[in-house]
Amino acid sequence: MNKKLALILAGVLMTVSLTACTKPGSSSSDAGSSSAAAASSEDDPTTTMEIFKGVESLETMTLNDINPDDYVELGEYKMITVELAPASVSDEDVEEYIKNLSVSSPLMVEITDRAIEKGDVVNIDFEGKYADSGEAFDGGTAQGYDLEIGSNSFIPGFEDGLIGVALGESKDLNLKFPDDYGAANLAGKDVIFTVKVNKISQKSTDITDEWAKSLGMSDITDLDSLKKKVNEDLLNSAKENYDDTLREEVLNTVVDNSTVKELPEKLINRFLKEEKDVIKSYINQYLMYSGQQVTDKDMVNMMMQNDGATGEAEDYIKNVVKDNASKFVLLSAIAKKEGISITDEDIENRIKKIYGDDAGTAGSSYESFREKVDTEMVREGLIAETVMTFLTDNANVVEPVE
Repeated sequence: MNKKLALILAGVLMTVSLTACTKPGSSSSDAGSSSAAAASSEDDPTTTMEIFKGVESLETMTLNDINPDDYVELGEYKMITVELAPASVSDEDVEEYIKNLSVSSPLMVEITDRAIEKGDVVNIDFEGKYADSGEAFDGGTAQGYDLEIGSNSFIPGFEDGLIGVALGESKDLNLKFPDDYGAANLAGKDVIFTVKVNKISQKSTDITDEWAKSLGMSDITDLDSLKKKVNEDLLNSAKENYDDTLREEVLNTVVDNSTVKELPEKLINRFLKEEKDVIKSYINQYLMYSGQQVTDKDMVNMMMQNDGATGEAEDYIKNVVKDNASKFVLLSAIAKKEGISITDEDIENRIKKIYGDDAGTAGSSYESFREKVDTEMVREGLIAETVMTFLTDNANVVEPVE
């Protein structure tokens, strides 16, 4: 959701998703993408912003329908000077990462010589029954369940009731579900949990060879091999951040050096449709990872908070769409001046890559998928990608002066 290059070059981002390369008005479910179907539905309850209502019926045009020279006055765009420190990773970075890893994935040391204490992780069998009838209730029984004492994962009294219980012992816990508990059949009910302790473990944050090996990472046999792996991963991440930042800085400088005139409304409409699809994909991802359904306005507010933007959500989207469209027209103008073009073979190769990478195409043949693809959008994204590579390859990158 960061308004860096991924949002600035929305079309480039969208060429790797089925949502954006589906032709306007096509049935995205035929192409195997439920997210695209939801994005095109006027009855979608997540669409609450006025700016996105009715966008499917708006007239649009593509970048191929305009002469970018009519809208862009290009400034300096080659040999742009950018101050950027090279990607690097320090020993302190590696140590800090490993320290955090030891906290999030500690070595579990089995305890056999004492009873349960707060903070222990216990493996238990349990069965829950109604106190009045002795009947077991649904969802109240499990075997081999790992529970951290003090995590408040269970109803009040369950975890505290196990403190002091020894390995191999069983205990009946007389408890009551909260009155506001989500399941109506359990809310306010007196219950008895019979719990047996199978195993007691304690977290160890000691950074040792044994802990490093316990992480189960490929080729990690001791602390030294873990440090080497962490250093490699952090350096790869730093290089990716470097590349992203370089592209962003170069593009912003080219934009500042140039002037983009007011663009046709139909072209703005095209980018407005793309932005709706982008936000819909964010909503679906948020639902997948958080389990919470949010609206487009909720998502835009999150984006604004992330960007430090203020004002109305509708105005924010208008600015983002205008910004995206202006940058794509600018890149098209540079492509025209430099003779940069995309072949049909380039487009087909990208579409095949999208098909191979997109899990949503499972069960869909390439032919049926291909019919739904907006070829022009793929072309626009590839041109933007190619121009950005050209600009960064021709940039003058210098290290900041301390």
